[in-house]
Amino acid sequence: MMSHVTTMVPVLELPVAHCPFWPAELGVRYLVVPRAPSAGQVGAAAWALVAWAATDDRGTVVATNAAEAVELCLASGEQGEFAAGGLRVGTGDLVLDPGCCFGLDEWRAWVDIAAGGTADLGHDPGLLVEHLGEVVRLTEVDDDDEPAGRVVELPRAELRELLHEVRSDLLGFLDALGEWARRTVPAQADRFVAAVDRRLAISPAF
Repeated sequence: MMSHVTTMVPVLELPVAHCPFWPAELGVRYLVVPRAPSAGQVGAAAWALVAWAATDDRGTVVATNAAEAVELCLASGEQGEFAAGGLRVGTGDLVLDPGCCFGLDEWRAWVDIAAGGTADLGHDPGLLVEHLGEVVRLTEVDDDDEPAGRVVELPRAELRELLHEVRSDLLGFLDALGEWARRTVPAQADRFVAAVDRRLAISPAF
C-alpha cells in the first residue's frame, strides 16, 4: 500500500458560472493550483475566489466588470464561501479529493494532522484520520462514517514534507496572482492579493 509515491496538491473547486470578465480555464470541477500557473489557470483561480461574491444564489453574475467583481469580494470580508476546495491526495491510481464543506482556506488543518492530531476534512466523501505509530492512515468514509474502501497510508514525516510543498505551491500562485491582478484590476491589486494571502494563510511559516 505504501510502495507508491504519495502526492498532495492544493485545489480550488471551480464555480458553475462562466467568468465574463477575464480569460479563465474552466471546465473541470477542481483546479489544481500549481506553483507556476498559466494565465488561464490564474484567471480560473481568481474567479473561483471571487465568484461567490459576484454572483447571486442562482449563480447569475451580478457584477458588471472585473473591478466590481473583485471589489464585491473584498467588501464581503470573510463571510460566505470563499475558497471551496482543499488538498488532493494521490498515490498510484488512487486520488482522494476534498470533501464538501472543507475549503482551501482550511488547508492548515493538515498541519495539525501531521503533528499527531485530527481534523474534520469534510463529507461526501469524508476522510477518517488514524495515527498508527509514525504512519497516518486516511480512509475514505461515506455519509455514515463507514469505510468506503479507499485508503492511503503515509509516514507522518512525509506528510510534513508534502505540506511544505503545498505551501510552496501556494506561494508561487500568490506571486502569479499579483502579476495577474496588477494587469487586470490594478486599483484593487494589492488589497486583493493581501486578502487572498490572509484568507488562505499562505505566507506564515509553520
